[in-house]
Amino acid sequence: MKIAMVTWEYPPKIVGGLAIHCKGLAEALVKLGHEVDIITADHHLPEYENIRGVNVYRVRPLTHSHFLTYAILMAEEMEKKIGILKRDYDVVHCHDWMTHFVGANLKHVVNMPYVQSIHSTEQGRCGGIHSEDSRTIAGIEYLSTYEACQVITVSKSLKDEICYIYNVPEDKVRVIYNGINPEEFDIEISEEERLAIRRNIGVYDHEIMILYVGRLTYQKGVEYLIRAMPIILSKFPNAKLVIAGNGDMRGYLEDLSYRVGVRDRVIFLGFVGGDFLPKLYKASDIVVIPSIYEPFGIVALEAMAAGKPVVATSVGGLREIIKHEYNGIWVYPYNPESIAWGVERVLSDEGLRKYIINNAKKEVYEKYSWMNIAKETVKVYETAINMMR
Repeated sequence: MKIAMVTWEYPPKIVGGLAIHCKGLAEALVKLGHEVDIITADHHLPEYENIRGVNVYRVRPLTHSHFLTYAILMAEEMEKKIGILKRDYDVVHCHDWMTHFVGANLKHVVNMPYVQSIHSTEQGRCGGIHSEDSRTIAGIEYLSTYEACQVITVSKSLKDEICYIYNVPEDKVRVIYNGINPEEFDIEISEEERLAIRRNIGVYDHEIMILYVGRLTYQKGVEYLIRAMPIILSKFPNAKLVIAGNGDMRGYLEDLSYRVGVRDRVIFLGFVGGDFLPKLYKASDIVVIPSIYEPFGIVALEAMAAGKPVVATSVGGLREIIKHEYNGIWVYPYNPESIAWGVERVLSDEGLRKYIINNAKKEVYEKYSWMNIAKETVKVYETAINMMR
């Protein structure tokens, strides 16, 4: 099968979990014997590379500070690239609203089967529709669910969400969870290296390292983790919070840490990726995911594979990944007291900590393999192809 996979981000360009998802899926599809062309965008990376068997084509659209305008310019260039390549694709697989027009146009112009993956919704990301841009993006999301032959979501909760807000027939939507390559995070590092990593970022040997990994945006709920720090410090005065990520809320979050009196106990690292991210997980003592909206939560799988206990809000896909006091701890969203309780629950009970770490690592290896995810995705492709015959 020849597959055109269209995504606005692909490693080494990583903005969020979408890039990691597309990489894992594409490489697994190649291992299954399929041909995969990634159609993506970047102005600095090579226009073509073959990365682990995946053909990566990058377009260079006109730049624009207004992201909605840029996304439309980008989609036009992506569609043109597919035309220039003149490859007889069996299916086009588009990811999120930015690439919808590529799939819809190819479906109608050349009768190409069109599959749409939705990784989150505008309403969920923004806590509602509050601007003209958001209304337009939500409209594009609706069109993508309407035009696509088949829709894939990364969790049952996201399927329920799009079926409700966009009135999508349930039998049109297939749930296929995200995955990871567990061995990339289940690495061995010496105690000397672990301590060196901690010291280099400002965490000393006697301190407890609480780690957050992700974008600094509204939906991630990082402010509630920062607000939980005074409570955590009252029980564990030697705790430090390490925040690995960037986003439009960074300035606000840094100011918030001053206002709640914990700036000296919070370290902002900025974006962390590549080989250092697994080492950062291994150097931590606990990983906290305080999201208020989370369609899946790939960070949870990474932390679980790295052998770190996870405290996560019981929202969206996190509620489907985490089983309370079995492979992690549930806490309430928007609730600093609950987050602090979850951290204390893990740090104060060594037996529970070991229990959830062992269960979590086992589940990651058994349930979230990219090879299984790729096989399930091929079934969706086959359904879309049969629909267009």
